[in-house]
Amino acid sequence: MTLAHSPAVPYRPEVDGLRALAVLPVILYHAGVPLLSGGFVGVDVFFVISGYLITGILLAELSRGEFSLLRFYERRARRILPALSVMMLACLPMAWLWLDPLDMKGFAKSLVAVPLFSSNLLFWLESGYFDGEADLKPLVHTWTLGVEEQYYLLIPLWLLLTWRLGTGMRWLSLAAIALLSLAWAELGAREASTAAFFLLPARAWELLLGSLLALYARSRPGHAQGTGVRQQALAALGLGLLTAAIFTFDRSTPFPGLHAAVPALGAALLILFAGPGTLVGRLLATRPLVGIGLISYSAYLWHQPLLAFARHRSLLPPSLEQMLAVAALSLVVAWASWRFVERPFRQPGRFAQRQVFTGAALASALFMALGLSGFLTQGFARPGEDAELLHAFEDPTVRATCDRDYRGDGWGIGPCHFGAPALAEHTDVAVFGDSHSEAMLPAFDEAGRRAGLSIAHLGVGGCPPLLGVDVAVGNYGPGACAALAERQLAYVREHGVRHVILIARWSLYTSGGYGQDRMTRYFLVTPQQPGHSQALSRQSFSAALSRTLAAYHELGVRVDVVAQAPQQLANPKYLYYRLAHEAGASAEAKRQAIRTLSIPLAEHERLQGFTRSLFQQQQAQGNLRLLSLDSRLCDRQACLIGDDRSYYKDVDHLNGHGVALFTEDVLGWLSGGS
Repeated sequence: MTLAHSPAVPYRPEVDGLRALAVLPVILYHAGVPLLSGGFVGVDVFFVISGYLITGILLAELSRGEFSLLRFYERRARRILPALSVMMLACLPMAWLWLDPLDMKGFAKSLVAVPLFSSNLLFWLESGYFDGEADLKPLVHTWTLGVEEQYYLLIPLWLLLTWRLGTGMRWLSLAAIALLSLAWAELGAREASTAAFFLLPARAWELLLGSLLALYARSRPGHAQGTGVRQQALAALGLGLLTAAIFTFDRSTPFPGLHAAVPALGAALLILFAGPGTLVGRLLATRPLVGIGLISYSAYLWHQPLLAFARHRSLLPPSLEQMLAVAALSLVVAWASWRFVERPFRQPGRFAQRQVFTGAALASALFMALGLSGFLTQGFARPGEDAELLHAFEDPTVRATCDRDYRGDGWGIGPCHFGAPALAEHTDVAVFGDSHSEAMLPAFDEAGRRAGLSIAHLGVGGCPPLLGVDVAVGNYGPGACAALAERQLAYVREHGVRHVILIARWSLYTSGGYGQDRMTRYFLVTPQQPGHSQALSRQSFSAALSRTLAAYHELGVRVDVVAQAPQQLANPKYLYYRLAHEAGASAEAKRQAIRTLSIPLAEHERLQGFTRSLFQQQQAQGNLRLLSLDSRLCDRQACLIGDDRSYYKDVDHLNGHGVALFTEDVLGWLSGGS
């Protein structure tokens, strides 16, 4: 992704064209273009290109006896750091103007991580690449730079160590490491997808594939010069593999295991065979694609912060047209960055080696100092006022004492007890569900204490409390959600529970979200029906609901289902933070703004129509009691996002203020009333 042209590797305009085919899908994917649901695979193409070109330079210099580790890192610094530093510097005023302290604190952490080329570690620990929150992080895309630079700390040393062992040993050693990395990636994609996505061990094979291509190209210098049918077919196959991945993969695709081999092998075939004598090579070498390829590094750098800040500025999700306009702007800014930042710093003799390293050190120190300041001051929050306002949007900690040893993988989650103390092994009420059930726990705790009832909670975010189904590509490994539902049933059996309450973000597993927020990750699957589609997920949901109700009724258990809280479109944190800092706005104007941005009742009912209909059918048959949160959150026009304070932590989870509205309702549910 980040290599300048070098005389050590003959220039091929087709490779610049391939860069364009990598960066454009990434930009459009991040802009939210539905058609390019697999646009994220452009990163995999960049990894292969980068491994190929840089290893080619290293091999050429080693063969001539001219290799210098210091000069190698000088070239990396010239190529990467000037444009990166300018982009980060430009982000500072936008972050200051538009980020609230919580987001500013996260941005500050990334300011520290990026100069250390460890942002992939930071974003691995914070969230997944496919989580909605990632779209709001201006520097989340720098994880790729972390992966690449970690690789380039190792590959020159490895080539030096193995240089005297001969070409065959270099082939075998790199191929063996690549296969181990690919195996790790495949395992991780299914059992630890976030770690596999961000960390070098599961990504190294893609860079190593490029390195192996460089070894092959050195042994066969004319490998891309053919014009025969075989050459044409293999180049076309490479383009076909890349295109298929871009248009058919999506967030539900296990990644970056064997699926990532599709775009990576496509890139490899294009590098090897799409020479100037092939139709595909001539396509890649066209001026528009080469031009975009030349600015691809700056385009990659600039697109994410511009898109992220545009999302921060808009209280409602920006339209696709708005995001496409920002994406186009990123290309304009990228050209300016390439012309006035990248090119001057890459010109030989323009800056001395000492100047390059001194400038890099000073820039890194500046960003790290600003980042530490932002982190230590909680995002430059104003004492008292901002802390109190933003406390409503922090993650819940109601299970904190129960989850001290929880590994976060869905398997080790245990029961947590609320309400009145349990007597011996007996529990009066069990609350099962995903993160929506956890959000409701403060009301259950208070109501349980008042009613003298012991309440157990068992559940984890992203797992519906339904027997016999699993989430296709959720937050945990395969089988985790299905196993958790079995443990919930076993808990009821073992502890004499007679009342079970199921709470979840039901529409997540059947309908996705509003508008273009399609189902892409939380499809429900079964061993008999492993396919991913909304229709299949709805079938699995319906069958699992019937199966779950039957299993609990067989134990003589009464089952209540709490219909999902209304989901909002506007981000409440941004709305209330902006209202609090809007000078001169009257209380009435603020109330009107809240109502205007609250989800219309008709939209809420449309999103949840499928699950509500199923619950109502089961209720009519006497299989469950359906409980609704709508009466306190919705009127005839809208489901309100809050009053003078937000009811929500984010667009779908209630916060402490919102949950407090339902304490009396929960007390009635526990006593058997509606």
